[in-house]
Parts: sequence; structure tokens; C-alpha cells
Amino acid sequence: MVGGAPVDSRNRASEARLDPMMATPALRRFSGLRLVRLAAGVLVVLSTMPTRAGGADAPAARSPAAVRSLQATTSTGRQGAYFVPASVGSEALPLLVFLHGSGGRGVNTLLRLRPLAERERFVVVAPDSVSVAGVWLVDSRSQGATEDHRHVMSCLREVLAQRDVRVDSRQVLVAGFSVGGAAAGIIASREEAFTAFAVLHGHVPTESLGTRRVRGWLSAGDRDRQRPPAVVQALAGELTSRLAFPEIETRVFAADHALGDEELSALAAWWLRRERR
Repeated sequence: MVGGAPVDSRNRASEARLDPMMATPALRRFSGLRLVRLAAGVLVVLSTMPTRAGGADAPAARSPAAVRSLQATTSTGRQGAYFVPASVGSEALPLLVFLHGSGGRGVNTLLRLRPLAERERFVVVAPDSVSVAGVWLVDSRSQGATEDHRHVMSCLREVLAQRDVRVDSRQVLVAGFSVGGAAAGIIASREEAFTAFAVLHGHVPTESLGTRRVRGWLSAGDRDRQRPPAVVQALAGELTSRLAFPEIETRVFAADHALGDEELSALAAWWLRRERR
């Protein structure tokens, strides 16, 4: 009797089986042999089971969507931001570098483009211009690449270097609104990274273009007094006939000097159509 409770001797064997420390030496040897055999069987079973890492049926890891600040900084302390949509495994995504208009900032541009980027699944890089007034200076005919030009490329390289970002090098577009459009056209004609350019409600100073010729997009609003449709269409003719650009798409939208959702969606459809038909 322990603590006033009767002890049933018939339970001693079962207790011994449950607790090896209570067993006799012979019983301990017998139990230990059974445990060794049981452990070996478990190891065999586990070794034949597929693992999640690298198994044929393992689901691919999914990276969440993210908006991040760029670390590249101009001499005026401006930076920019970028957005990466949710991706699966090592999926390569298209990438858009978008240059804001006068008075703009990259983060504001990013907020406008994020819904489209999430839906169409592309990375967006939105640098700030060096100027606090939001203008871009990229005419480098005589003095080499300007700080704005260098900052755009530094931002692009920073994003490409991220471990969780994989970009489809066949689908890298540089686009800009208003004064940012002029910068986009010039940079695309000078940098091998870009496969297309887009100028939205802007102009391209053709005398500042480099030697590269990639396909392009020009768009305007039917009520845009700063960049009327006739001016944009004349620019398209010059780019294709005199400067031998392979393709210039021109569009006119129901708008003034402002970006609309219809225009941005049409731009994405034009840009991505060759790989996503």
C-alpha cells in the first residue's frame, strides 16, 4: 500500500513495460531490443517519404508583395521607392522603371501604379529626380551622363541585386510622364538594360538620343494643351522615318495633361503583349 491506496501486483508487469527504469534486467534487455527494432523501422519509413524541400509535390515558396524604399540617394537627399508583386519560387517578372512628372516623387507614382502592377504582375522602380522641383536633366550630349541619369541606373541596379527579385530581361520598360517622358526616351536610347520606352504626355528631344533603337510608345490626351495629339504624332513620324526606330505606337485618350487608368492599362497591354499572348 502506498499513501493508503492498495497496490495491485497484477499491474507491476504493465508498469514495467511502460517505464524501463522499473523493469528487471532481463525485461530491460527485451524491451530495449524491441525499441531498437521499432526505431529502425521508423527510420526506414521516414527515409522513403518525400520531403517538402525539393520534392516533386512540394508547393513553391511564395514571396509576399512589398513596397520598399530605395537606398540609392541623390546629392539633394532624394531617393525613390520600388514595388515587387507576390511571386512564386524563381518566377522571372517584367520590370518597369517609371519617371514622374514635374513636382512629383517616386513614392507617389508607385501608389498610382501598384494596383496595375499587382494585376499584371510586374516590378515597378520609381526613382526621385535630383531636383526638388521634380524635373529631370538627362541631356548628356557633351558632359557624359547627368546625375539624374546615373541615379536612375543606380536604382535599377539596386533592385536587380535583391535576392528575392528575378527579372525577365526581355521585358524591361522605362517610361515617364510629361518631363519624365523625355528622360525615359533618352535613357532607353543609351542603356542596354531597356527593351522598350514610353513617353506619356511628353516630348523627346531627338537631338539628344543615343544610338540604341528599341520599340516605343507615345500617348497624349485629346484635350492636352501642353502636348497636343498632333505634336505627338509628328514626333512618332520623325522617330520612325528619320531615326529608324523599329516600332512607335501612338495613342490618344480622352484626357487633358494627366494620366488615366485606361491609358496606363493600355500601356501595360502593349508592353507585355509579345510574351503574354
